[in-house]
Amino acid sequence: MNFDRLAKAYGSLEAITAGTRLQRCRVAFLDAIPVPRRVLLAGEGHGRFLPECVRCFPHARIVVVDASAVMLEVARKRLTQPGAAARVEFVHADVSHWEGAGGGFDLIVTQFFLDCFPAGALARVVARLAALATPDAHWLVADFHLAAGRWARWRSRLIVELLYRFFRLVCGVEADRLIEPDAYLEDAGFCCHRRVTSEWGLLKSEWWRRQ
Repeated sequence: MNFDRLAKAYGSLEAITAGTRLQRCRVAFLDAIPVPRRVLLAGEGHGRFLPECVRCFPHARIVVVDASAVMLEVARKRLTQPGAAARVEFVHADVSHWEGAGGGFDLIVTQFFLDCFPAGALARVVARLAALATPDAHWLVADFHLAAGRWARWRSRLIVELLYRFFRLVCGVEADRLIEPDAYLEDAGFCCHRRVTSEWGLLKSEWWRRQ
């Protein structure tokens, strides 16, 4: 899986195909969650969420981990707030094998990232991230979703299938279908606190927390 070839065009591609819809999905609960001390953005990609996270939590330490060096560079260039660079660490690594710099993250964020993995790999990624989280951690998930209802489900299935075909061809994404991570998050001690859907059920924003 390699997003380097798409990294510089990803922002424009998102703007053309989805406008601000994905960004609204990313930040849905950002102003509602408790203020974190240490944040892990896993698979942040082109960095649309990062500046908002920096703005909302001016005293938090943030670690951004991505397997694409080019995506990390794109994300780094979005970070224009004064003094923000001192609080943000960029790590070029496969998160499923990353040791985690000691863990202790009280906020985990995965935005349109978990959908890249087939079931076995997804289980390992969620377990790895959960191992880096504190006992009272929160987890924000934004992703595609297969809607309920006949017409909405048909529509979401068609769009998701087209997306998988595109990203498998261009970036070598491993997954060929959408696997919900709920069971793996629950196994790691998280429960879904709030969930909202948008775009006729195609997009979901979730706030999970450990109890």
